[in-house]
Amino acid sequence: MSFRITTGALAFVAALGLSSLVSAQPVQAQDGVTKIKVGYIPIGVYSYFWRARDAGYFKNEKIEVELLPMAGGGQIIPALQSGSLQFGISDALGVLNARNAGIPVTYVSFNFAQASDDPVHAVLAVDPAIKSPADLKGKAVATNLSYNTDWTMMRAWLRKNGVDPKDVTFREVPFPDMLAALRNKTIAAAGVSEPFITLGKEQGATVLGHYFTDVKSPIVFSGIIAMQPYVDQHKEVVRGFLRAINKAIDDFKDPKIVRATIAANTKVPPAVIEKMGLGRWEKNQPASAMQYWVDSAKKEGIVNATADLNSLVWQDK
Repeated sequence: MSFRITTGALAFVAALGLSSLVSAQPVQAQDGVTKIKVGYIPIGVYSYFWRARDAGYFKNEKIEVELLPMAGGGQIIPALQSGSLQFGISDALGVLNARNAGIPVTYVSFNFAQASDDPVHAVLAVDPAIKSPADLKGKAVATNLSYNTDWTMMRAWLRKNGVDPKDVTFREVPFPDMLAALRNKTIAAAGVSEPFITLGKEQGATVLGHYFTDVKSPIVFSGIIAMQPYVDQHKEVVRGFLRAINKAIDDFKDPKIVRATIAANTKVPPAVIEKMGLGRWEKNQPASAMQYWVDSAKKEGIVNATADLNSLVWQDK
């Protein structure tokens, strides 16, 4: 659900050169259907892709979408630049990291948020001696990656609870492996995302807090990205794609539809799907919603330059 552009991925991107920025072309079939490829993580946060496909919204726009499961922005952003994908997903820090590296990626839909009444991230522990954030001093804490939204919010959450991040050892552990790492005591706590929060609680884990929404609520942190040159050259494709996505987001005002969509497209146990937090999808988020992440990235030393917010979220004109 959160990620970064790795050093190796950046080297790959740099090797591609600027000419690759205009190579991404949707395939126009003889029947007038445009074929595009989308990189995503197959979890509930991005289930609007499933809904838009299953409900026929892409088909109504004469768009055929191939959804390609990928590890995150470290794969997705280089694939966008090479033309292997037309759209993908990223958290806010993935976009800022890319821009900091000179890669003109932009959100075409900055759309997923969570709030205190429906969080999708939590800090879990299984050791009965770990009862509060203060007990994490001198311990190992996991986030799925470093220098991404999860890592940034975990550090902010620790500070808010009186713990200096320098007193904690950060480790990278993929979300699906976090519960096992907690049980094996290789980490003392983990920043976990749904459905693993609900699974962890069922296995006896304790929630120490919600490291996103305890710091800021509501908070918008991910969405759909594309390369700016591609968007400029294929505005009608982008508009049709977003019309389909926005219809799915409108449907997701009904949590029953969200849960049914997740159930139809994953192997998550039905009992977990019924209990898990969903977060919220909000279309047409303003560019100003990125300001928090720009400020946070500067505070953590991830980026130094001042970003043009209006260039981070596409403005259809």
